[in-house]
Amino acid sequence: MELTQLRYFYQVYRAGSIRSASGELNVTQQALSRQIQNLEKELGVALFTRSISGVEATEYGHMLFEKAEKVLPELESFVYSVQKRKHIVSGVVKLGIQCWQMAEGNNLRYECLREFCRAYPQIRLAWENDSPARCIEGVLEQRLDLCVTMMPERLEFLELTPLRDFQWYMLMAKGHELADRDCLSVEDLSGRKVILAGEETGSRNQITRALYGKTPPEFIDVKEYLFDLLGQEILGNQAMMLTLTAQEELFNPQRFVMVPLKGDLWRSRLYLCRLAARPQTPAAELLFDYLREHWTGFGEISPPELY
Repeated sequence: MELTQLRYFYQVYRAGSIRSASGELNVTQQALSRQIQNLEKELGVALFTRSISGVEATEYGHMLFEKAEKVLPELESFVYSVQKRKHIVSGVVKLGIQCWQMAEGNNLRYECLREFCRAYPQIRLAWENDSPARCIEGVLEQRLDLCVTMMPERLEFLELTPLRDFQWYMLMAKGHELADRDCLSVEDLSGRKVILAGEETGSRNQITRALYGKTPPEFIDVKEYLFDLLGQEILGNQAMMLTLTAQEELFNPQRFVMVPLKGDLWRSRLYLCRLAARPQTPAAELLFDYLREHWTGFGEISPPELY
């Protein structure tokens, strides 16, 4: 029994007519009838009784249809996957993502990108390491096909696939007066020195608005992730740095501590992002499907009680 024969049988059964099924399958009635006859010959039974008005399934036809209805979708999905990989898809796909987003704590495995390149060697993956804001600009300006970002703006132009939620922390020296707290609220940042590593204009504005009527923090902007310099700033200036658990491994636990932040202000999500109205190249479509399958479904890593 061939897969084509099973497809043809399934369509004839549903249509109740060779003529109708041939139109839906875009094959001639003669070719369709011949495939059904070959299938009946192989099975040694009649699957349909023919009449001027159409065809009617026999007992064996009903039995085969019940089986086909269960297995045919799985077979079709398998064939599609094989053909998608077999067909040579080539080109360049440009992905924007910050290196910390693939740290161990985020579960966006770098090995996944290696596996994609091995599976599709004709596709060249160009990875641009930049801030979330710049990555979004790259997608909007069509310099990038895809990006991984958080808290995106101008949502009406973007198609967003959630990857995971994560928890914000304040990293500080162990000797800091807030270091022994179980958690911090935005009010605890009032009048403090707060480092925003990277382009965190959105976070600055959110914190300032949330502290309306109170002294805002003294923000210390750091454009580059130079961890030695960040450590010196934190230790020598009694500053705190807004950060994620994924960066904990980069700082000496004997000298630094991370205290979680509580409240709706710190609910953040990582997204796989592409331009909604832009037709994707086959290579970009493959990467999007691949990352959506391998990078989603990790869930929340922040303790619910902190909210």
